[in-house]
Amino acid sequence: MSTNITLADLTSCADGMVLVAKDNVDGSRRHISKVANGLRCGCVCFGCERALVARNGGDVKRHHFAHQPDEVTANCATAGETALHILAKEIIARHRRVTLPATSVLGIDGKTVEVTAERSIDLTDVRLEVVTGEVVPDVAATMPDGRRIFIEIANTHLCRQEKIEKLDAMGVEVLEIRVSEYKDHSLDDLDGIILDIAPRRLLLCSEVKAIAARIAEDRKWQEDEKIAAAEGLVAVYRDPLIRNHKKAQLLAEDLVQLGLSDFLDLEDDRPSAFIIYRRQWQAVILDRLYKAKSELLTPMDFLETFANGKWPKPEIAYTKSEHSKWIAANVAEEFKSPYEEVHAYLVRLRRDGAVREISGKRFGMEHDLRQRITASMDRRELPGHRTRELKVAFRNIAALMAPEDGRLPNFDLWLKGRAESFGSNVEDFLADADGDFDELADQLAAVEKMIEDMQRHRDVDPPDDMAGLPMDRLVNRLGLARIEAQERAEAEMEVRRQRREAETAARLKLEAEERVSKVEKAAIIELDHAKDFLRTQLLDLGGKTPRELAAESLDGLIKVQAVLWKMREDRDTARRTEDLRKRMVGQLQERVYSRIVRRKVADLWLSQRWPALGGVKLVDYCVDEKTLARCIVVLEEFVAGERKRGRR
Repeated sequence: MSTNITLADLTSCADGMVLVAKDNVDGSRRHISKVANGLRCGCVCFGCERALVARNGGDVKRHHFAHQPDEVTANCATAGETALHILAKEIIARHRRVTLPATSVLGIDGKTVEVTAERSIDLTDVRLEVVTGEVVPDVAATMPDGRRIFIEIANTHLCRQEKIEKLDAMGVEVLEIRVSEYKDHSLDDLDGIILDIAPRRLLLCSEVKAIAARIAEDRKWQEDEKIAAAEGLVAVYRDPLIRNHKKAQLLAEDLVQLGLSDFLDLEDDRPSAFIIYRRQWQAVILDRLYKAKSELLTPMDFLETFANGKWPKPEIAYTKSEHSKWIAANVAEEFKSPYEEVHAYLVRLRRDGAVREISGKRFGMEHDLRQRITASMDRRELPGHRTRELKVAFRNIAALMAPEDGRLPNFDLWLKGRAESFGSNVEDFLADADGDFDELADQLAAVEKMIEDMQRHRDVDPPDDMAGLPMDRLVNRLGLARIEAQERAEAEMEVRRQRREAETAARLKLEAEERVSKVEKAAIIELDHAKDFLRTQLLDLGGKTPRELAAESLDGLIKVQAVLWKMREDRDTARRTEDLRKRMVGQLQERVYSRIVRRKVADLWLSQRWPALGGVKLVDYCVDEKTLARCIVVLEEFVAGERKRGRR
């Protein structure tokens, strides 16, 4: 029948109710129900090894083991662990089998190689804690293939290294099973746990040793091959044959002149990863760092340049940094790949304060060193720059001169004379910072400007100092040329003036003719007697004829047009007035004829002068609707009078 009782339950003395104890003679487990009462039980505590008293007789509520009453004994916390250790050995001895874990080793490539799979094996000749040589294994047994195996039960402590070494010397297999975690597991489960489940490892395994030995042999062979190849690379590195690179050497010498010798290995006979002298490729690095300005460079940037020039020794050109460091650590301490050589030099420059390093092995020249180099280059190149500046000014002046002006002196002799005039020699004069050179340059610039101004025929005063150049003939020639040019300019101006006047007169005449033509066309359109109008003197306009006014100006044309427009308006107004008068007279006649039956009387009445109308005839008085209305009133008055008199 299954039970949940654990070994810890049976062996705990924390509550004074120990149910299982250890036989003092053979160390076996003894249950309280299987031993004699009292001290005759012959049992001790698993935890503290003190004698126990069996209380399983008389009037006892619960049978149990207890410590002797006269002893002061602390709780035995390890009693269960000790019992578990004993029980584990007994389980293996009883079943005569055990499960071995899988085994593996690390291969040459660093990957795990499986040696044996997990397997259960039967055991024979099983013995517990039998002295064997200098050790006492927990369990000693024989495997199916005849090999001896020792099984160590690890409870609170794993097997010590010195014990493993002794067991290894004995040539046995060693299995370690860790059981400390299982004292609280059910007793019914412990057999399977101890035999198959509990963590275990083969401390010593002949298969593992054989495979490991073979791998170690292969590894050694590879190491020997690697070292041999490394020694070949070291031999190349140490090869003293170095070639001189002329361009790089000139660069190195140039940097020395700039005061950078502290950063170059000028006298160096150490081995090298390059086929050119160390100082030469170092000079290239310094120069590139200077020219890079704000750009940051890596060792690989320099190596690409060196590779283009085929400077790295071919055999070690592509040696990786990791392999280079391995060779330095295991074969030759001084060995460096081309990359390591460059990086080491950059690190040295950083330590010397020449460069700064940013994360990612990126380097840039320090600002102070860059300024120092720039200042040195400027000082060194100053005489050359100044000489070229003077030569350019000298040539510019010569180019402005005509053959009749003579020739300039030899430049070098002239420069020597100028330097002496300032109390110096040429070398000191060109390097001088006191302003003498600037004064000479200003003199040449003044001479050049004078010539250019005079060539443009400007009236200029020659400078006080002609910089020692023979300019008299040139000044005289250009002075005469300026006077001649001025006279030609004045003559040309007079010709242009006359031409402009003629052109203006012709233009004005044409414009006058066009205005007269417009007046004539307008007069023909507006007037029946256009010719008479064009010959008429207009008193309101100064007594001038329309043609004269139009020819005189645009304003005259406008005034004549205004006269024509006024005449047209007057004519139109008179025509409209006459038309209205005729219409009114016609209406009056119709009215008269309708009111006065006799036609003769009616015609007479129309032709008479009427006092009521100011003594004016009706046909002359009736000119509009108002006067028509007045005439009708007079008519009606006349008709009314005639009726009174009995006449019509």
